[in-house]
Amino acid sequence: EEYKSRGSGFTLESIDGLLLSIYKYTPMSGSSYIELPAFIDRKRATISPQNADQQCFKWAILARHVTGHAIYRIDENYRKHEDKYNFEGITPLSDIAKFEKNNINVSNNVYGLEKKFQIPKVPRYEVYPLRVVNEEKKDHFDLLMVTDGDNSHYTYISNFSRLIRAQKTGHKERVVFCKRYFTSFDNQHLKYKLSGQEALDQHKLICGAHKPILPEMPKEGECLQFKAWKKTQRHPIVIYADFEKILMKTDKDKGHNTRIIHKHEAMSYGLIVKASNDIPTELMEEHEITKEPVIYRGSESKTDVAKHFIETVTELAIKIEKLLKTNKPIVFTDEQRQSHDTCTACNLCKINFTYDNHKVADHCHLSGKYRQALCNLCNLKLQTPNFVLIFFHNLSNYDAHLIVTELGHDTKAINVIPNSEEKFGLDISKIYFSLNTFMASGLSTLAKNLTTPGLENFCETAKHFVAGDMPLVTRKGVYPYEYTDSWELLKDRRLPRKRDFYSTLTETGVTESDFEHAKLVWDHFKCETMGEYSDLYLKIDELLLADVFENFRDVCMCAYNLNAAHYFTAPGLSFDAMLKFTGQKLEMLLDYDMLLMFENGIRGGLVQASKRYAKANNMIKFPGDFFLSAT
Repeated sequence: EEYKSRGSGFTLESIDGLLLSIYKYTPMSGSSYIELPAFIDRKRATISPQNADQQCFKWAILARHVTGHAIYRIDENYRKHEDKYNFEGITPLSDIAKFEKNNINVSNNVYGLEKKFQIPKVPRYEVYPLRVVNEEKKDHFDLLMVTDGDNSHYTYISNFSRLIRAQKTGHKERVVFCKRYFTSFDNQHLKYKLSGQEALDQHKLICGAHKPILPEMPKEGECLQFKAWKKTQRHPIVIYADFEKILMKTDKDKGHNTRIIHKHEAMSYGLIVKASNDIPTELMEEHEITKEPVIYRGSESKTDVAKHFIETVTELAIKIEKLLKTNKPIVFTDEQRQSHDTCTACNLCKINFTYDNHKVADHCHLSGKYRQALCNLCNLKLQTPNFVLIFFHNLSNYDAHLIVTELGHDTKAINVIPNSEEKFGLDISKIYFSLNTFMASGLSTLAKNLTTPGLENFCETAKHFVAGDMPLVTRKGVYPYEYTDSWELLKDRRLPRKRDFYSTLTETGVTESDFEHAKLVWDHFKCETMGEYSDLYLKIDELLLADVFENFRDVCMCAYNLNAAHYFTAPGLSFDAMLKFTGQKLEMLLDYDMLLMFENGIRGGLVQASKRYAKANNMIKFPGDFFLSAT
């Protein structure tokens, strides 16, 4: 049998034990009587039959037909209506559709209660939709489900408008509500706006295509403006990492049209810590955080490379977290003191200092260096981050698939930031694995874009190679991925032949110039085995990645004074840059119908202009050089 719990390629030898966990699933359903919260009961908008059995759904339905003073007590005034509908046992929320199927002229909406608090801790309840039908039938019921622990109880909503009016609007005149989104429509007649039932009917044409929710729209007067002032500071420490893999040969069919020819296993990883220039070297040394590139390569007896990576970055993150808690007192120069004393407005929000929002001296807590004069509110937003960022060039498409099975090494929470079914970022406690979504090009193209005659853009690479090495290490290396299909081949003492660099994935080999570059690198750095060559290739890759993204961060700081490392995607960075650069305050949508109109107008998919291609196989020449196909 194949063992697929933490990987593939394993075989099962024995089962030493078995742990069986049983969880009881209790669907939301009605039960015996539960007293309504006083906040809801005072509205006199519901009827809650005081049943002692488990059939509160049935009694809530029949409550609409009961008249008189004893509408809450179940006796003959309820039982005489039992034959009006087909009830079959207790009805969980998920099975109400069966009740509607057995009673074709009946429809049911079900709403729940959420407990909230007002200052000073006065409990109140908000109604929200649990189940809303697309079309109300002739015999329609609105039910409210109240809960007490694991018990639930259905009540009949006799006046829906009265139940939710205070929750949604302060209007005292008559208002009609959408039962799907609780949007309210008053009867105030305006020249360019529908009102009352007419407005509700128009709204239903839009809202019916969406799932029922309780939308929380912005309050009147709220605007969207730049507020992310903490993102104007560089993240003090980031990590750049990369993996190299062994492509184990295999031959398996996956479905009818797919054949698996390689199984990718982590062979080695490399990482480098990039610290801000403000962090003193002695502080890094005090916490035993190295700035040198770290390369770890596995072997036939040590194949747990991904697990080793997780353990390494976790240990590193603990050290960095302790470093980030450093709080050195501010150090002024005479010139800085004079500049601070004469400053009259905050350097971030540009608002003049006041008694309530006074001037403070912003400084780097890791070095003690004075940075700028800020108002107290802005200064509080510029807190030192308490997490570690780890950047991969291709995390979502590739590298995450290598490490995701090793993330459960402890009990800390793991959050996934989805992009698509197979593309994601990862958040593990204080460690953020971030994907490089800012630059879609390959590392080879990105490195080429940085190249200048003096190679001054490769600062990180220059720290770890001498000047004579730089022309060889400031471009993407050449590596025979498919040739390296076993650990044994890493012991080869020669560079593979040119044909061994062929890729069946791209159906291309390497150019003569690329192969000559590979030979030059092998000879220049005196590589003795393929393992040493792969380590060098990985080291160059991680340094190029660091240089590419550090240059990008520098450009963003220079152009927008925003740190790209604080963002997950380029659109997020661009949007904040727009808000900050323009200083605009964008009005928010207050009307939920306006939001639905935008959402309904969204279109996606392939957009193209097609041009037909016709090829004649029997051409007859006509005057004017026209050709006609005889087929």
